[in-house]
Amino acid sequence: MTARPLQPLIRLDPGWLFLIAGVLVVACTVLIPAQRSLENARWERDRAAAIERHRVVRLEHYAAYLDALNRGDESVLLSLAATQLNKLPEDRIPLDLPPEVSLTSASVFATMEPKPLELPPRPERARTPSLLERLTIGDTSRLWLMAAGMLCIVWGLLPATTGGRGAPPGA
Repeated sequence: MTARPLQPLIRLDPGWLFLIAGVLVVACTVLIPAQRSLENARWERDRAAAIERHRVVRLEHYAAYLDALNRGDESVLLSLAATQLNKLPEDRIPLDLPPEVSLTSASVFATMEPKPLELPPRPERARTPSLLERLTIGDTSRLWLMAAGMLCIVWGLLPATTGGRGAPPGA
């Protein structure tokens, strides 16, 4: 009887490792820039929504003032007479006198403006990108990563050798 060399129960083809690595590199090259674009689109959407909310609040303030003016609201008319004509009824006195009357603005619009608009920060400026993210976003490095990933995929799909190390050809 001749002794047969020991064969492992499971043979792991190293091509699988190249295939998995190539798929991961290509996936990162495709998905990271897409995620960054999605974050940027969400930021622009949130920014536009904040601007719209600010303008709606502003319009509501102006509409409420116009409605009070059209109804003939006494407090609005007294305020207009005091600021525009510098006239007050005789039974009322101002609580705070301005230091210089000529520097006082007669415009009522400054008091109707909403709070200043606060916009959300840009997502890419909020954090520092990782090395992988910088490589997948750069134009030339992205092409090199894609090519390397595809090369790994092709190399992993090549058929494995069937003979052992010491087997002579044709045996």
